[in-house]
Amino acid sequence: MRRMPSPLKVVLAMLACAFVLGAATPAEGAPTPKEKRLVAKINDVRAAYGLRTVRLTQRLNRSAHHWARHLLRSDSFHHARLASGTSENLAWGTCSWASARVIVRMWMGSPGHRAALLERGVRRVGPGVTAGSWRGYSCVRMAVARFR
Repeated sequence: MRRMPSPLKVVLAMLACAFVLGAATPAEGAPTPKEKRLVAKINDVRAAYGLRTVRLTQRLNRSAHHWARHLLRSDSFHHARLASGTSENLAWGTCSWASARVIVRMWMGSPGHRAALLERGVRRVGPGVTAGSWRGYSCVRMAVARFR
């Protein structure tokens, strides 16, 4: 006769299932909540400098999200080849502190990233944010923002 699993084992199994389901890839072209927060923080900074807000577009979102996933999976960190007129900011940090606010603050502290973020002619943005293990870290948040 088999014994019933302990309540602790049941709770741990349920949490593991919730984590796996929560980490699933979003519907194709649909921005994740973290990607929406990144755009909101980008627009907060742009507004503080008297610039127009940028609009999230599915095409840029999809390509940025795929690039962020590629960087994690390939254990690499480099810019993609982009179409003329498109710029890209990259960032990574441990999951415990790499929030949208921190990532945008890091970009503002870097002259090249700041220039892309505050470019006057930019009208559209594609955010890509994903998390996973990377280069020996158990949980890293990878962020990509593509501007056009």
